[in-house]
Amino acid sequence: MMNVYGADHHLLVLTDTIDADIHKHSFLQATISLQDTFEMEVEGTLHTGSGIVLDSNVSHRLDGQGQPLLLLLMDSTSTLAAGFKKQIGDRGYGVFPDEKAAAAAEYVRSFSHTVADSTGYSRFLTQFLELLGVRYVQPAMADPRVLDLIGRLKEGESDGYSVRYFAGKLGLSGSRLSHLFKEHTGIPLSGYILLNKLQRAIYLILNGMPITEAALNAGFDSPSHFAAASKRMLGMTPRDIRKDSVFLKVSYTHETV
Repeated sequence: MMNVYGADHHLLVLTDTIDADIHKHSFLQATISLQDTFEMEVEGTLHTGSGIVLDSNVSHRLDGQGQPLLLLLMDSTSTLAAGFKKQIGDRGYGVFPDEKAAAAAEYVRSFSHTVADSTGYSRFLTQFLELLGVRYVQPAMADPRVLDLIGRLKEGESDGYSVRYFAGKLGLSGSRLSHLFKEHTGIPLSGYILLNKLQRAIYLILNGMPITEAALNAGFDSPSHFAAASKRMLGMTPRDIRKDSVFLKVSYTHETV
């Protein structure tokens, strides 16, 4: 079973199926064991533990050993990732104290099944971060152009799915729209668009759509482009996404003021 929560600047995955080969990606990654320990090879060194956070572009291999895990993938320049970066040293990774990882894991086991919408997810993730000792303050947002863009993405508008496409729709240059989006959300627009495409493709696959059709419908140039993004970001190919998985689109970034 795999539960995927697709939020504005991250993916949170609960699964017992991750055994990823050596790879690296541009996202910050936190991994928490929900039962025992797991093994992760980081830059050639093997670590066994119950919680670890990796900086972006750090080579790693995860052996979940069939254990249930929580995997949190965050845009490395988002404000959420900034809270986790305080746990990372010069080595490119940080290990969570066992007691904090255990408390967070117990909370996830007890309450993840209650998450049914964005409000519930916000409460769930806030408490999870607090138990890990990670501080995150949601940025406020008021610019109507950014709100318009987020609305278009949430509605699944995918034709042209690029910064240039959306800038044209909103009457702005690509650089101006990117600047506005980062200023009001703490997230780079290009990374936000890629995350939305990946989330949409996963959602479509889990609802029975063939991989090729799902990739193109989500705005990827080709199925191979989607497969490469999935492998790079999740450590899994689209074919690894199980039929009994559940996807929930949630929001945890923005407060309109």
